[in-house]
Amino acid sequence: MKDRFLGCLLGLAIGDALGMPVEGWTPDRIRATFGWLDRYEARRDARDVIELEKGEITGDTEMALCLVEGLISAGGFVDPEAIGIRLVKMIEREEPNLLGPTTRSSIERIATTGDYQQGGGGDWPAGNGAVARSAPLGLLHAVGRFNPEVFTREILRAGVITHCDTESLNGALAFAYAVRLVVSDEVPPTMLPAEVAAFIDEDTVARRIRQAERLITMGGERDADLQHLGQIGTSAYVADAVAAALYCFATHPDDYRAAVLTAVNAGGDTDTIAAMTGALVGAHIGARALPPDFVDGLEARMYILVAAPGLYRMAQRRAGMFLKVLERQ
Repeated sequence: MKDRFLGCLLGLAIGDALGMPVEGWTPDRIRATFGWLDRYEARRDARDVIELEKGEITGDTEMALCLVEGLISAGGFVDPEAIGIRLVKMIEREEPNLLGPTTRSSIERIATTGDYQQGGGGDWPAGNGAVARSAPLGLLHAVGRFNPEVFTREILRAGVITHCDTESLNGALAFAYAVRLVVSDEVPPTMLPAEVAAFIDEDTVARRIRQAERLITMGGERDADLQHLGQIGTSAYVADAVAAALYCFATHPDDYRAAVLTAVNAGGDTDTIAAMTGALVGAHIGARALPPDFVDGLEARMYILVAAPGLYRMAQRRAGMFLKVLERQ
């Protein structure tokens, strides 16, 4: 399982870096510029000036790593302040991180008010800023006895730091639960969407996941996958992003390149959807099975190589603490 923890976080970061240069692009624009984008590229602004270099991560991975650090510093539990302080430090740097409007405004408000449980929402469609960063909680709860109530409560506490929209929080719950199921190897990949949809609240997120589930049996080929993702949606709207990532994973669970590059070339919110897809495939196949060229070209790989084992040890420690409590009862 330790290799799957590392595979999940590396897979998330690689997908993020691969999708970063074309975030917000249409599939046609990606095709006209790169053909089939299958490598790291720099992100350039409208003046063709490089904003982010090849292999660099965006705020999606940075926020997930802030959560990892916060969990480790708090003994394996969700401490909104420990996480929020790290998010504030993240936006204080000058480098662009491609954060969505709800996420950025919420973190800016934290910096001013010091209130870590008043996430934003309502001014924009329910965004996915709380989703990709929930992967570490899925990993944490994959070790030891699973308590759905504690799991849900911790997803909400971590999510409401930046988002209060119920769809955004339900999307975070869906993705974290998917990560937990995959790293625990509890269900076959093709059954993952149905299991996730049954676990979360019944809203647009669940309905979009079921739509993706119906299309999976007809997917697996490049043209069909892109057509299906066009039907599901690949925007930053949380229902689109979660369903698209589950589709990409379930159609290519053992092939990291195929799954993540499908998410990248489908356009839209490519960095987040590819990050989520990469996290799921990485959790399934483990770090040792990730493409070596993608790992070597990832700017954040050395940090993740240290952070992932730390999270795994903390998950073991927390599981042991709960086991001791149960033994006393």
